[in-house]
Amino acid sequence: MNKKYCVRCGRVIHEDEPYINGYCIDCFLKYKGIFVTRPIIEVSICSRCGAWRYKGQWHESLPIKEILRRIFLREAYRFLHKELEVVDLEILSDLYKINESEYAVKASLQLLVSGKYIVNDVESEIIVKFSRTVCPRCLSYAGKIHRALVQVRSVDGSLSDEEKRLVEKVLRDPAIMSEVVEIKENKYGYDIKFISSVTAKRFSTILNRAKGAKITESFKPTKYNPDKGKWTGITTLSVRFPSLKIGDLVEYRGRPGVIRNIKSTGVDVELLDDGQVEHVRYDAYWRGELSKPGYMSYGKIYSVIAKDKSTIYLLNDETGEMKEYPLTKYLADIKEGDKIRFVRVKDKDYVVKYE
Repeated sequence: MNKKYCVRCGRVIHEDEPYINGYCIDCFLKYKGIFVTRPIIEVSICSRCGAWRYKGQWHESLPIKEILRRIFLREAYRFLHKELEVVDLEILSDLYKINESEYAVKASLQLLVSGKYIVNDVESEIIVKFSRTVCPRCLSYAGKIHRALVQVRSVDGSLSDEEKRLVEKVLRDPAIMSEVVEIKENKYGYDIKFISSVTAKRFSTILNRAKGAKITESFKPTKYNPDKGKWTGITTLSVRFPSLKIGDLVEYRGRPGVIRNIKSTGVDVELLDDGQVEHVRYDAYWRGELSKPGYMSYGKIYSVIAKDKSTIYLLNDETGEMKEYPLTKYLADIKEGDKIRFVRVKDKDYVVKYE
């Protein structure tokens, strides 16, 4: 077998060692160096929030050493000899100035040689050119420029305390709040301006999933972009909460009922004609299948004082009035001491268990 020798130091190169253009790895790094051209990376940082830009895209603020590490890992291939690849690196020093327009840092590189040999702790200097600017988000904050408006309302005309708490909880999500330009609260609800329509739609979707809110979207074009061939403008999202509470009298597909429970997916409706409970999704409410007609009303509350095979006997604790009511299948498990409430539906009376 022919032996390989380093053309610089003359030593024999073993099979498990890198051999690059006649050099052992030590001599190659010492006399040829890591880089074909001087390694210079350009970094653009927002002077207000610290966000950084890479290839036209803005990223959240990070420590400067981590920003330099991430950019250099992506850009190193442009400067290296073709036999070398940077696997990872650690920035060893703080930035230091080398001339009027350039800074530098010391870095420790982990290299992959010839696609199969790992070499650790190769120190080098990386040149950094800084530019300071203001990112689009900070420009939007400063000028209150927005791309989306979310109007949060309720069918009731104003938001309940529970609905306000839900909106405020969702807004506390850092990924959502970081995109908010302005929040205005009025007697009807909230008007919230967002930097991007993507975040505005995400915010609206969360309210829809949590409370069955209805979302209506519209778009007002403001400027045509010939390069992209499309209009830019303001997206408006109308988010309306349904008017549904536990105990509300409702009509579901023509049958009277009372809401017994509210969930993220819909409401549980106890039907008054047979006592069955059905889970009704919110989209049925927005389609009009579940409604709150004005001809349904609650009557007085009575206590059950006795019952036989066909009748329950009722007493109003406030007035002393007594009533009899047929013992239906729905009321089969009722017992003395329980309370019921009459519900008037047009010209017919129903009873519901008072909870």
